Amino acid sequence: MKTTDGNMLSRTAIRLLLLLAVMMLAACSDDDDNSPAEDRAIVSSYKVAVVMPANQQKRWSRTVDWALENIAKAQAGMEERIAIEVEWKDENAADLDTYLKTIASDNQYVAIVGPLASTNARHAMIACNSYEKTLMLPVVTSTELQRVGATKDFVWNLVQSDITQCDILLTQAKLSDVKSVSLLTSDDDYGKSFADWFAYQAVEVGLKVDFVSVYSNENELREAMRKEQSQKRNYNRALIFAPGRESDALVFDDEYKKMQGDQYYLDFPMVLCSDVVSSPLLAGSLKSIVYEGVSPTADPSSGFVSAYHSRFGENPSVGEPQLFDAIYMLAYGLTAKQEQETLNDALRRVMQGRDSWHGSWLPANMRQALEMIKAGGAPDLCGTIGDWTFDEKTHTNILNTIYSHWLLIDGKYTTIEYLSSDGSLRTISTTSAWDWEQKHLQSFDQSAIDFSYPELKDRWAVVVSTSDSWTDYRHEADALAMYQLLKRHGYDDSHIILLIADKMAYNENNPNKGVVRVRPDGENLYHDVTIDYKLGNCSLDDLKQIMLGQQSEALPEVLGSSANDNVIVFWCGHGSKNQLMWGAKDVVEGSKIREIIEQMSNEHKFRKMLFVMDACYSGSIGKACEGIPGVLMITAANPYEPSKADIFDNQMNIWLSNGFTRAFQETIDKNTDINLRELYYELARHTTGSHATVYNAAMYGNMYRQTMAEWLE
Repeated sequence: MKTTDGNMLSRTAIRLLLLLAVMMLAACSDDDDNSPAEDRAIVSSYKVAVVMPANQQKRWSRTVDWALENIAKAQAGMEERIAIEVEWKDENAADLDTYLKTIASDNQYVAIVGPLASTNARHAMIACNSYEKTLMLPVVTSTELQRVGATKDFVWNLVQSDITQCDILLTQAKLSDVKSVSLLTSDDDYGKSFADWFAYQAVEVGLKVDFVSVYSNENELREAMRKEQSQKRNYNRALIFAPGRESDALVFDDEYKKMQGDQYYLDFPMVLCSDVVSSPLLAGSLKSIVYEGVSPTADPSSGFVSAYHSRFGENPSVGEPQLFDAIYMLAYGLTAKQEQETLNDALRRVMQGRDSWHGSWLPANMRQALEMIKAGGAPDLCGTIGDWTFDEKTHTNILNTIYSHWLLIDGKYTTIEYLSSDGSLRTISTTSAWDWEQKHLQSFDQSAIDFSYPELKDRWAVVVSTSDSWTDYRHEADALAMYQLLKRHGYDDSHIILLIADKMAYNENNPNKGVVRVRPDGENLYHDVTIDYKLGNCSLDDLKQIMLGQQSEALPEVLGSSANDNVIVFWCGHGSKNQLMWGAKDVVEGSKIREIIEQMSNEHKFRKMLFVMDACYSGSIGKACEGIPGVLMITAANPYEPSKADIFDNQMNIWLSNGFTRAFQETIDKNTDINLRELYYELARHTTGSHATVYNAAMYGNMYRQTMAEWLE
């Protein structure tokens, strides 16, 4: 190329001119008002150290990633956003102390989340103290650590202390009708809470303390278990097991297996476990017994558990909902933080917000909360664990925790109810309720063909209470309530066999002589009562003859039922695995109950039998009676769980009724035409703490068409 003066431009100069033109165009593009908002966003990044055990790294990381994903979705399109960068550290690493001190002193890190173990959390508190670095503890429950942390405004505890957990465990023992309890716990920060408070709380709820054993090694743990087994036999005792480490639970399971050996029955108490035993690392390894316990969890009404299961194919483990919320809380605090304000001050200000906000942990609701905070508002925030209300003094200790009451059966943890330390009645979201129905309700064949039964001519009833002590008042009260219900619905005394101890109405502890009630303001059930037999004068063999209609001078009142008659049996009392108590000392095997019913069937002593049983582990009796034609058994609990008391009388300091029985009697009293499937549904939904269960439906008939009308007028 030539210029007008004939000079030749170099190729290098041409390239430079072209490059300059491109740069000018790019600059113009950057100033274009039509550029995407994402490119104009101001993003403030913050580093957070998450300290958790490496053996569950997959769980912790996916939970945090989910929280961060939601935070990003909630901020989409905002001009100013925060971003949290997570750094992971194994809390069991040898250099943990050094790492914590380094992070606490490094201004690049705004917070530490974790550790989980109480001992490690103590080290984290010490490291953060000089710098007041924000420390969020998802599930550190040591009472002593929380007491110390309450004087520090940089420590945030997302669960209540083990005083609460110990109290809930003892309450469950009380509801299971145990009379005495023992404690087996570890000699560390975690176990100290239980050791310090257990005996006091046990006495407060009316339980006798057998012993408290604190172990510091494996040998001491095994020795304590053998000591428990050697205790004087008492079917109504429980052991609270609060191990400091998951490995201790494996030792417990192994020792139990060794002690059991070839014995058919091991004299060992009901075992109630603290949250350490609720771990995916233990699920497939603990097999010697059915383990039961409690652990902090998400609020069931939040829908988090269902969403977690849908996303990952399993339920969250202990600490994951709290870890999720810790990341959310940091996001809110960092969004609210003003230039001259510390993160702890910003968090306290945000957590005290009480402006109306009807939201949740879902991204759309979080976005609304973030916008309110940016506009100077103070929304009343909540998360997956429920309400974020902290103590008034430092605003760093949460005031309410929701616990999962679980069973470990066949390698799987199953939640049987949710418990709250504030005593509130938690509702379940629509999605969670649907999931509960799918997983926990029995299904029945709606197209099942009914059996051909003879014409119904008459109805008979047997009402039995097998308890005889004042503390078992509710069993006799429930039996009397059933007796009165039957009389209201067509039965006369000649068609009801009533067998009770008859020791409650005029008991020396009863301030209202001659009165027995199932609720404080209820009717007196001890009126116009014909008691056919008293428990102390009657044996199981006597009951067998009564039900078979074998009249004698000693047994004048017997069933006069035939092949055209229905027989309803109501039984309440104590039970254990495949056994029922008869008074304070005698035991009835499940096989004996089956023997009586089977002989009645063979001798055509009933057309149909409805056997309703309220006792701990009563499902094991139901299973023992399967296969007998025309018999339907409905039990208060499945074979692996105790049934629960229901209404407490503060004046007499005793329980007045059982939850299953109350639900059963109120339902059929109100609607005598209810079909048996709907009856079961009502019992399953309103029996707290155990699973009402139906046995032998396949040998009885169509549950959708069979109703209570053939039993009650």
